[in-house]
Amino acid sequence: MNKTPRIATRSAASSDQLLAFVQYLRGKKIPVSPADTLDAIHVAELLGYENKKQLKNGLAATLAKSQHELSVFDTAFEHYFQARPAKPSATQPPHKQGEQTGQTPDQASPTAPSVLEGTPDPLDGLRGNALFDALERHDETALSIAIETAAAEAKVEDISLFTQRGQYVRKILDALGDAALREAAIELEQIEPAAFEAVQALREQLRERVRDRVERAYLIHASAKTEDLLDESLSKMKLGNVDHSHLARLKRLMDRMAKKLAARHGRRKRRFRRGKLHVGETVRRAIPTDGIPFYPRWRKVEHRRPQIMAICDVSGSVASYAKFLLMFLYALQDVLPRTRSFAFSAALGEVSDLFARLPVEEAVERVNLKYGGATDYGRALADFSALALAEVNTATTVIILGDARNNQADPRLDLLAEIKARSKRVIWLNPESTRLWGTGDSEMLRVKRQCHVAHECNNLKQLERIIDKLLSDKR
Repeated sequence: MNKTPRIATRSAASSDQLLAFVQYLRGKKIPVSPADTLDAIHVAELLGYENKKQLKNGLAATLAKSQHELSVFDTAFEHYFQARPAKPSATQPPHKQGEQTGQTPDQASPTAPSVLEGTPDPLDGLRGNALFDALERHDETALSIAIETAAAEAKVEDISLFTQRGQYVRKILDALGDAALREAAIELEQIEPAAFEAVQALREQLRERVRDRVERAYLIHASAKTEDLLDESLSKMKLGNVDHSHLARLKRLMDRMAKKLAARHGRRKRRFRRGKLHVGETVRRAIPTDGIPFYPRWRKVEHRRPQIMAICDVSGSVASYAKFLLMFLYALQDVLPRTRSFAFSAALGEVSDLFARLPVEEAVERVNLKYGGATDYGRALADFSALALAEVNTATTVIILGDARNNQADPRLDLLAEIKARSKRVIWLNPESTRLWGTGDSEMLRVKRQCHVAHECNNLKQLERIIDKLLSDKR
């Protein structure tokens, strides 16, 4: 018999839930130390869990240490402790459920296959399964609590080797009740291909979240390992999963990589005095000697200095990746002096001046505060075209970092095609796994056709390899 999925209810607020919330905050890049956690538990015991406003104010005073952290904390608290929506009746048709929320049937269940009126929905048999319902509704709160509960049951804190990730991912998925979804997918594969694809997409999303949780657990509990082993693991870890306590180490590792690349690519080229013969100038200089070219003239080859334009999506889903890309590029100013940076979520603006006058880390924080928000690639590309398209030429490499998820809006691929036509190359770096490209609202499969290069890039090792190749081509 399959285990019951570990989906917690809102009335089950407890100290265990508070510990899960602390992990949730760390995932939102709010640093919470063990001492802060103990203080938060003490505050929650004094205030109780019934009055949410009072609890929120008490925890904010303990866990948020800056205005930016307070803003992130407020949003995280509302999402985590919000009231759970009532589960739809299992007997209610799917199109009625969509009408209750003011949505069309397709909007109500974006992952579900289309069903003709009067035809049974093949996914009805799974509805009522708490895990499937949470995945289908994109209930972030329920999924976060469920994964933390399953992680505790799987004793993920015992992870000691990087190679154990798969083992713990499987344990957590089993504790969540993924077996029921797996069996349903097997049954649907032959009889309902569309429903099979829908279930598999949800399972892949769940697996990705669990994998992220296991990676974060590994970083937390790997401090006893040797320095070299941790550095190697850190360079292969998703940048979005790096715990705040490891940022200083990651920055040192990034600086070391940047120095290595600068040493490799910063050597001056050998200068040659001669180039291709300039026939016209040679003949003109030979007139006084009756056409005998005593003074050959050589063509001067003008080497245009390469220019990098980095366009970074700093919306919530990819902000941490943009931060590390910008830090890495500006650590290479000796070999990439002509770097211009642009940031956007919807509206796009140039942020090069911030990096010219502020430390890189502070500049990145200001960029995230100013340009963070909902994503609109179409508007961002239009703004870039107005600001800088005229300066894009055959010496320009345009690096775009983003997940290409455009909330169903027009991504303006015509503008991306024009940038490609003008530039030396367009490189798109997507922090999402290639398995997720084209799923949901992802435009990545269409986007990559308008780029010279499109790579999955979510860790420091991948980023180093891509920049190394860029610098090699530059030479």
